[in-house]
Formats: sequence, structure tokens, C-alpha cells
Amino acid sequence: MAAIILGWNPQRWNGWTPSYEELTGRVSPQRTLAGSWTVGRRVNIPLGADAWLLLQGQRRGLVGHAVVTRAPYSGPHDQDPALTTNFVDVVWDALLPVESRIEPYVLKTEAPGVAWSYVFTSGTGVPASAEEQVHQLWRRHALA
Repeated sequence: MAAIILGWNPQRWNGWTPSYEELTGRVSPQRTLAGSWTVGRRVNIPLGADAWLLLQGQRRGLVGHAVVTRAPYSGPHDQDPALTTNFVDVVWDALLPVESRIEPYVLKTEAPGVAWSYVFTSGTGVPASAEEQVHQLWRRHALA
């Protein structure tokens, strides 16, 4: 299995429909939400990979989980339609309220195998040796 981190900075993009806040109460393993997400220039992301949503900006923290359902494909960049970027399709099965995010100090302490402070773009890979750490962290904090 493989895992990636998808970055979300609401100050740069907040196009969730309906709003992210509304979706947090609607998305679950029983009621998933299909969507797509940019992964920059990344191309080696397999189907079935875990996709962890990292809130960026002032309120940084882990807020979501999805599974990749379509390998990277090219599409128009959301900031400049004259440019292209790569996307993956995902199915979200968990979105935490921002107030319930798993904060950076917890991420660094409980899943130290990921360089959380240095994730600035979507599609960043999670080292294989840290994948189980992230799953355990998620189970302890998000599914409790």
C-alpha cells in the first residue's frame, strides 16, 4: 500500500460544495464523497493509496482521509487555466471539523516518520515505514 498527503489551505482555495463545515457531518465510511484533488506534478500514485488531508495555513493539522480511485491525470490548473497540473480522484470517508484537527505537535510525536513540518504541496508521499504510524494516529484521535 502507498499513502500520500493532500494539502488544503482554505486561504488559497475553499471550493468545497457544500461547504467543508457542512460536509464534516455528512461524510463517513458508510456515506463517502467522491472528488478530485490536485497533486501538482506527481505521477506515481497508485490506485487504492491512502490520501490524508493536511490543513495548511494558520490552523495546520490532519483533518481527513480518502482513498485514491483514479491514478494521476492532467487537467487545467485552478489558479491559471492556461497551465496544467495533475489530479487524482479520491473517495473521502472521513472529514474532521477544523476544531477537531489532529494538531502538528501530535502528528510529530505520534507519527515521527513523516516530515509534517515540510509538507507544502499536495501529493507528498508518506514513507512506507510511517504508514502504520499514521493509521494508528488516525484511529486514536479521529475515530475515538
